[in-house]
Amino acid sequence: WKDAACPLFKVGALSIVFFLMYVALMVLCVMNVLLGIFCQCAIDTAATDKENVIQMQLQEKHRFVETLEALFAKWDDSGDHKCSIQEFTDHLGDETTQALLRSLEIESRDAIALFELLDTDKSGEVDLDEFVTGCITLRGGAKAVHMEKVQTMSKNFAQQMELLERKIDRLVLALNEDRQRRIAVSALPAAGTGAPCEG
Repeated sequence: WKDAACPLFKVGALSIVFFLMYVALMVLCVMNVLLGIFCQCAIDTAATDKENVIQMQLQEKHRFVETLEALFAKWDDSGDHKCSIQEFTDHLGDETTQALLRSLEIESRDAIALFELLDTDKSGEVDLDEFVTGCITLRGGAKAVHMEKVQTMSKNFAQQMELLERKIDRLVLALNEDRQRRIAVSALPAAGTGAPCEG
C-alpha cells in the first residue's frame, strides 16, 4: 500500500483519504466474504450432524426393538405370542433379562411391578406390542415433563376424589333426611290411633 500511497501524496491529501477509504472498504468486503463462507460451512456441518444424530437414534431404537422382540420370543415358552407372569418369572435369572432390567434401571426385586406396568389391559399376560411399547416408554430416567405430568394427574385425581366425597356426603345427608321423614310419617298414624270416644 505504501508504494501506491507515496505518489498519491504528491497529488494531494484528499486523494490519500480516498485511497485509505478504498483500502478499508476492500478489507471489510474480503472479511465479509470470508465470514460468510465460514458461517455457511458451519451451518452445513451442523445440519449434517443433526441428520446423523437423528439417523443414529433411529438405528439405535430399531436395534433396541429387535432385541426386545428376540427376548420376548425367548420368554414365550407356550408359543401363543403372549408372555404370562409365570413365563416372565421363570426367565428372571437369565442374563439377557437382567441386562434388560439394568437398561431400564429396574431392580430385579421390582420385576413383577414392571410386568404389571407392561400389562396395560390387566389380562395377566403381556403381548409383544405391550412389551415393546412399555419398554421403550420406560427406557431412560424420568424427565421433568414426566414428573410434571404425574403431579398434574395426582392433583386432578385429588380434586375428583374431593368432589366425589362431597357428593357422597350430600347423598348420605339426603338419605338421613328421607329416613327421618319416613319415621315421622310412620309415627303419625300410630299416634292418631286409639279407642274411639264414647258418645
